[in-house]
Amino acid sequence: MVHDLLIIGGGINGCAIAREAALLGLKVMLVERDALAAHTSSASSKLIHGGLRYLETYEFRLVREALVERERLLATAPHLVHPMAFVLPKGGVRPAWIVRAGLYLYDALALGTSLPRSQRLRRNDPRLTPLATDAGALLYWDAQVDDAALVRANAADAAANGATILTGTAVTAASRDGTGWQVELSDGRRLAARALVNAAGPWVSQLLGPLDVRTAHGLKLVKGSHILVPRLWEGDHAFILQQPDRRVVFATPWRGETMIGTTDVPVERPEDAHIDPAEIDYLCAAANRYFRRQLTPADVTGTWSGIRALHEDGAGEARAVTRDYLLDLDTAAAPILSVFGGKITTARALAEHAMRKLGPPLGFTARPVTRGRPLP
Repeated sequence: MVHDLLIIGGGINGCAIAREAALLGLKVMLVERDALAAHTSSASSKLIHGGLRYLETYEFRLVREALVERERLLATAPHLVHPMAFVLPKGGVRPAWIVRAGLYLYDALALGTSLPRSQRLRRNDPRLTPLATDAGALLYWDAQVDDAALVRANAADAAANGATILTGTAVTAASRDGTGWQVELSDGRRLAARALVNAAGPWVSQLLGPLDVRTAHGLKLVKGSHILVPRLWEGDHAFILQQPDRRVVFATPWRGETMIGTTDVPVERPEDAHIDPAEIDYLCAAANRYFRRQLTPADVTGTWSGIRALHEDGAGEARAVTRDYLLDLDTAAAPILSVFGGKITTARALAEHAMRKLGPPLGFTARPVTRGRPLP
């Protein structure tokens, strides 16, 4: 049997592409060597957001796309995605007028959203009680998600529409034969595919070498770590905390505790997804600048780390590297589409874009099929 599409990687991008392709009527197989969402896609900050800080690097297209997708996810996956208020305390490294201007632009780019607009909080607002300062704060809205469950929901909808989803299965060999790809899997199967999608996340570049595929695009691997501590405040709101290094750190409620993250640490290998003591110290200090209750590493009840596979755009600092995605299509002999970068929030839009790229070489017409479709 010849598959139209063989997708390598069971993270959010791979599963979203599988769903989009299956709903377009393509014969789809997705293979993941571990479990779905086993790596980066389950190690996020659990946010569906436009990316307020991306306005600083003028990524207006990305922010607008993410805000549109945030609204779609709130409508199509209300069991997984929930609105969340974010308190932004004043007094960080950015002047107050710049922060207010950024939120005004964020509101403008979110035109048509169901979420409230940003606002100033009164100094006696009870949501400010856990803060050590009384400088005041602003409030804006984004959303929280169970990231791994979102991945599984995409895979389930893909499977319900004919896609084959294989976990615990790796591609051991693949080669072009002039009309498509001949592929061998770790379970002994041999199959043919008209096109491959390389959605291997941090391993995307490593996969290209054995497939004899060249690309001009680089990959920057950046580790993001989070810590869990006993709950620091009552309520379902979150905090976004400006840091002296111009980064922002989120403190959000998560399953009865407080999650604090993330870091931005360049790494050399996808396997380097483990937190180190310096990151724990950094995140404790990030929270201690704002909250009355002071943290030490002894307060940490849990941690996780993920490797973000960012498209190398020449930015010197990890925090400045674009979070936008790039789809690299190689059509020599048989198509292979490689996914660089991406965010959980924009995975559905990325998948739609992937279908537009693959449509011409595979001879199908891409059309929107998931924009308003509920997720299981």
